[in-house]
Amino acid sequence: MPYTKIKSISLIVIGLLVFFSADSQNIRDSAKNELTASVNYQSKLHYLGRTDSLKSSGLFPVIGLKSKTGFYLNSTFIFIQNAATPLNYTGTILEGGYRFPYSKNFSGNIYYDHFLYQDKSVLVQSALKGQAGVNIIYNNKIVNVNVGGDIKFSNGQTDFGLTAGLDKLFLFRNIINNAVLAVNPSAYIYSGTHTYFKNVKKNNGLPLLANNSSSIEQAKQFTILSYEVSAPMVLVKGKFNAYISPAYVMPQNLVTVNSRPDLSERGSDLFYFSAGVGVRL
Repeated sequence: MPYTKIKSISLIVIGLLVFFSADSQNIRDSAKNELTASVNYQSKLHYLGRTDSLKSSGLFPVIGLKSKTGFYLNSTFIFIQNAATPLNYTGTILEGGYRFPYSKNFSGNIYYDHFLYQDKSVLVQSALKGQAGVNIIYNNKIVNVNVGGDIKFSNGQTDFGLTAGLDKLFLFRNIINNAVLAVNPSAYIYSGTHTYFKNVKKNNGLPLLANNSSSIEQAKQFTILSYEVSAPMVLVKGKFNAYISPAYVMPQNLVTVNSRPDLSERGSDLFYFSAGVGVRL
């Protein structure tokens, strides 16, 4: 899920910056207004392991504003490339939210995403109009526990999702000229309903849920949608950061339409990687 991956990397970077600023002063004193910008790449696009038939990759420039109060705004611009389409602007995701004040053990955020599509035919998740959710992280010395919930809005449909995961953060200081490297092995389970594929017109073999009663009932069931393991590696030096994140996603409970694989959800176990560079001002 491209945007979720970008957000998770962003939270790691923010956590690192707060952690190291807290070494010399109180976290509250270190809070300030910030402008952030990054360029992110993903080798294979998917949505909870659901893919198109063109093996698309994506480029995602992100611009964000963070207030010292905890409120933030982000804009993610989506550029898609595949065998049939050169690198092309496809849409924008606008996010507004609030990051909880950092404490010794807990962090997280609440958010709302609004999706603006230039070309719905090339995005697997193009049925979605918006998504609201909350993420909570319990940090401890053994393993960090992540839980989240969301509500997805599409044409006349509302879907609910739950996320659970474990991760362990390893920090390496003074790698190169006081740069800090973080390695964050992670494992996640995504679950929920997925009626957002219902009656979505597609032109190039993307997942489609037709008017088939058994398929619709299958999509309404709350079930596991995918498993994912990853190992993000983030390098932070001053105002700059860079990351690479290899990952392996295993989609579950794909919606199928009997004898019509072209109308069913498409997906299989998939290895991919994300990478990006960013700056904060």
